[in-house]
Amino acid sequence: MKISCVHNINFNEHPSEKSKKREFIDVISDSVKNPRDVNDMVAVTRGIFKAYMLIMSGSALLTLSNLIPTKKSFGKASKNIMIVAGWTLNILSALFFAKPFAFKGNSPTVKREDINK
Repeated sequence: MKISCVHNINFNEHPSEKSKKREFIDVISDSVKNPRDVNDMVAVTRGIFKAYMLIMSGSALLTLSNLIPTKKSFGKASKNIMIVAGWTLNILSALFFAKPFAFKGNSPTVKREDINK
């Protein structure tokens, strides 16, 4: 008898624990070489997160505005509106990026104790 063929039986397990469905993140983490890459966390302030969201949505609007044909007046007006909205969102994102550094009351750094809570 080979040792590798012997199966361990655990009599202390409940049947409900065996039937639990694995989460999606567990399936992904099985195929990752370094599982710490999935679970590592980075502290990002809300303002910088908003800035990233604004710059992505502004860039998406500018990209979509280039796909609109301008042969009719409706196309010209909607294209101009999307260009103005895209640039407005990009300018707002620049303000959110600069806000922690421009104003003295907000500190862009995070204390180690605040992260580990």
